[in-house]
Amino acid sequence: MPIPPECSDATFDLADIRFRFEGLRPDSFSPFFQPFFARGAAPSDACVVEVLGACPELIELRSSHAWNFACRDGLACLTGANRSGQVMWRMTGREPYERLRFEWHPTAFSAMYDREFYGPYGIVAILALVLRLLPLGGFVMHGSAQVVDGRAILCTGPSGRGKSTISRLFDSCGVPVLTDERPLLRRAGGAFSVYGSPWPSSGGFVLSASAPLRKLYFLEHGPEHAVEPVSTREAVLRLLDVSMVPWLDSAFFDPVIQTLEALIRSVPHAVLRFRPDASVVDAVRRDLDFEVASPRENP
Repeated sequence: MPIPPECSDATFDLADIRFRFEGLRPDSFSPFFQPFFARGAAPSDACVVEVLGACPELIELRSSHAWNFACRDGLACLTGANRSGQVMWRMTGREPYERLRFEWHPTAFSAMYDREFYGPYGIVAILALVLRLLPLGGFVMHGSAQVVDGRAILCTGPSGRGKSTISRLFDSCGVPVLTDERPLLRRAGGAFSVYGSPWPSSGGFVLSASAPLRKLYFLEHGPEHAVEPVSTREAVLRLLDVSMVPWLDSAFFDPVIQTLEALIRSVPHAVLRFRPDASVVDAVRRDLDFEVASPRENP
């Protein structure tokens, strides 16, 4: 879908939030962002990112951490450093993060991101998204999301557990795939919804759509398809492992933990062991049908 050439600032709708990146044109972003180009009425939530460009001040700034989040006097500051400790970028703003500022190292930023799979400015968008979702009860996670009979399932786990594989299998059976890499979650009241995102994995699944979350599966490989219960505590620990929570400052970490706990309390969850063939789709459908017919609590 072509982007109107008259648009100056890149404006995208992600997780029902309208993001405007002042100083970046729409074609500054990778083609994966095109389905999310803002069209129609604006959502109720918004975020403006003032992209300032190269900042000479960052030349002298060093960090011993790859990611750093600090909040002083209400001003949050996010930084990212390369392996040599050079700070490559800095994002600042105040909660609820409706307006943010982004700047980068004159040379280290390009060296790291110019050949990035998601384009050099994909990092700007995902940082803004992570921050803006924080006060809205949402977060970004690593996983895949499919829409089964109008409701979403999340399939997640560490790298190599089969997120892209299971997405291809669902797709081969005509099931819409929101994403095979980074689902976006938001909470409204006690319910969670899942959104597609412009950050796909090897399957290349990018869908600008959303659906209410029905069930969460932690993927494991196995010789046969099997759905097994998982305790609430273990589920939270597994979610921490796949959530984008690189900043351990309590101002960031505590709200995310609260959201993860709310997710586990309100959404059925289980381990899904599967072998890589399309019959896993029927196995999931049977499990979802059983969940409706005989709801059960996780231990």
